[in-house]
Amino acid sequence: MRLDLAIERFREYLAHERGLSERTVAAYTTDLAQLCEFLDERHRGEPEAGAVALEDVRAFLGGEVRRGLSSRSMMRKTSSIRSFFRYLLRRRVIAEDPTLHLAQPMQHRSIPPVISEERIRAMMERPDTSTLKGKRDRAILEFLYGTGVRLSEMLSLCVGDFVPFGETIRVVGKGDKERMVPVAGEARVALLEYWGARFAIDASDEGALGGHRFEPAFATERSRRVSPRTVQRIVEKYIRQVASLSASSPHTLRHAFATHLLDNGADLRAVQELLGHESLSTTQIYTHVSIEHLKSVYKKAHPRS
Repeated sequence: MRLDLAIERFREYLAHERGLSERTVAAYTTDLAQLCEFLDERHRGEPEAGAVALEDVRAFLGGEVRRGLSSRSMMRKTSSIRSFFRYLLRRRVIAEDPTLHLAQPMQHRSIPPVISEERIRAMMERPDTSTLKGKRDRAILEFLYGTGVRLSEMLSLCVGDFVPFGETIRVVGKGDKERMVPVAGEARVALLEYWGARFAIDASDEGALGGHRFEPAFATERSRRVSPRTVQRIVEKYIRQVASLSASSPHTLRHAFATHLLDNGADLRAVQELLGHESLSTTQIYTHVSIEHLKSVYKKAHPRS
């Protein structure tokens, strides 16, 4: 079967049998069309699907690297090609998969910017807690940093998710997976102060708090659930007052949560559970930052460093 016809069959499979989005299907087919064009030039004519060899695929990907493609783009392109030839093998269009021994390119993860513990403490003092808005902003900052939850996880919470208000709550993360996260210390205090002022109740009285269980945990002045953009502006505003970061977002506080836990001796797998990461390798990016901290401590403290 000609390579272009095989790609068209694969496109139909992705769209109709797999039910992938138009954007995803377009990304796959664009990658494969580029491979097809490369092979047409390499062999002075388009080869049959079964004639494509490992060396052909390596030569194509090597050219993409030299063209300056990012590691993320290279991973996606390699994945597209692998999926295509596995599909052809399953459909018995080809006898052997030329990508079977193809090495997966490594993605170079950038180390996220980290705000220090001292600057976190300074930031928490910035909201004007004599106002309801200031109490809300402080509660948002304390909750994001104190729990390490994702922005989407925080915004889905209602007051009832905290009742009865113990030291943990259940959040729903990616893939509708649930996990328990701690809500204690300053995060708990800030939440109770915010809800007490917002509902004009003694928020430590769970009966009184339970009367507002269907209200969003964090709300606008009109009692509507705060938007992601509102939270982003709040975090950016207060981080900008205490730290010079090239970029900041609610995820900056999630990074700080994980890094500060590891800096202070937390177990990597415990941090993985708290963050809701599927794979430990996702959590390991924070160890790079902590190792830099350890190096700094070593250089300052070791007599022979």
